Amino acid sequence: MFLNYYNALLKFCVCILVVTALGCKHSQPKANISKGKFTMDQFMGINAFVDDPVDKLKAVGFIREYHNWEWDDDGKGYPKNELKWAPGIWNFDEFYQSINQAGLEIGPCIQGNVKWLHKNLNNLADKPIDEIDADTEDPRSYRKKAQFMFQFAARYGSTKIADTKLTLSANQPRNSGMKLIRYVEDWNEQNKSWEGKNAQFSAEEYAAMASADYDGHAKTMTGGNGNFGVKNADPNIRFVMGGLAGLKLSFVKDMKRWFEKNRADKKFAADVINFHVYAWKSEDGWEDGGPAKSPEEAGFREKLEEITAYRDGNLPGVEVWISEFGWDTNPGSPLCPPVIKPFDIQEIQAQWLVRSYLAFAAAGVDRAQAYMLRDVDPKSKIWYSSCGLMGPKGDWTPKKSWYYVYTMKNTLKNMKYAGEVLTNEPDLHIYKFKDTKTQQGVYAMWCGSSS
Repeated sequence: MFLNYYNALLKFCVCILVVTALGCKHSQPKANISKGKFTMDQFMGINAFVDDPVDKLKAVGFIREYHNWEWDDDGKGYPKNELKWAPGIWNFDEFYQSINQAGLEIGPCIQGNVKWLHKNLNNLADKPIDEIDADTEDPRSYRKKAQFMFQFAARYGSTKIADTKLTLSANQPRNSGMKLIRYVEDWNEQNKSWEGKNAQFSAEEYAAMASADYDGHAKTMTGGNGNFGVKNADPNIRFVMGGLAGLKLSFVKDMKRWFEKNRADKKFAADVINFHVYAWKSEDGWEDGGPAKSPEEAGFREKLEEITAYRDGNLPGVEVWISEFGWDTNPGSPLCPPVIKPFDIQEIQAQWLVRSYLAFAAAGVDRAQAYMLRDVDPKSKIWYSSCGLMGPKGDWTPKKSWYYVYTMKNTLKNMKYAGEVLTNEPDLHIYKFKDTKTQQGVYAMWCGSSS
């Protein structure tokens, strides 16, 4: 066995083990938990924006890109939208091409609505229903959004479509089937309560929108230009459920019931179920203050095993993602780890991030994306403001976590989780990773402590 870590980064306890000397025995992945689909270098991801440096994004293999609908829309409205991607506010053709050329994969998270939708009376976080009084549980109330999703998948997916179906501004290259993305995510934290009732989806409301955005509600939607949903533009694209705030498996179960009741094919209209998880001091989140818990104390692996077991039994073939997790480095934030001597906060953040990736892999999660590449404001005590792997925009100074994550990605390249080594020490964790192409492997060992 081997390990290719820099000596300076061994403090988070990943090392070579001589198993027989420890008197340990191997355990295969739990029988009721399937292995993740991807090798660790592809499994490890980060949240980012179009203006983040691509060379810094190479610390991971997958990018979840926050992408506002309004950035691409000229405001002229449906159905004659004149969309602007290259150039627009940014040049997304060039950005996605640079990501692919760097050997990375990207999954845009399409979020928010547009001001013209309700004549500037709507909050951009509100449900993107076609009219203010539309039925939020009817897929046909989301035609305008579903048409945009069709156009996005048509441009950046793998399938060329007829030029007459494109709704582009006059200054845009008339491209389709550019083969730059394989995943597109539909909304972000749709179950959030803090933006008001118009922004909070029930499971049934979200299922209705997802059914429209997936394939035009099983190709039953008509009106306008008749092009609705990502699958009708590119059948190969993977449709990602918006990341839920919290591990709300009941939300997924309610979506499944809605699809079975309302879709003629009874299909679960998503290829990925998707969750956000943070290790707050209490289940009430930030309100009870800090410090935050470690991934082991927060039960990340055990909680995700419940979700992957449900997926295996009820949604075979559907991926499970954790698309947000992380810790702040500002000591005043309730999401900051405690002081654990001799380490500083940056080092603890780094340790807990890599331990989270390991826990999610062991639980059978398919991809995990940390929040996020850059700090919002490292001086702020507001939670999530200093979660970055590096300084804020324009600074880009890497934290220790950036080096830890990058090193872990390189070390576990082409490897998958292969089982656990059992010991008599409850806090000692030893995971085995095996190369998919050779007989080589790595043992990851750490002590799951929060103090």
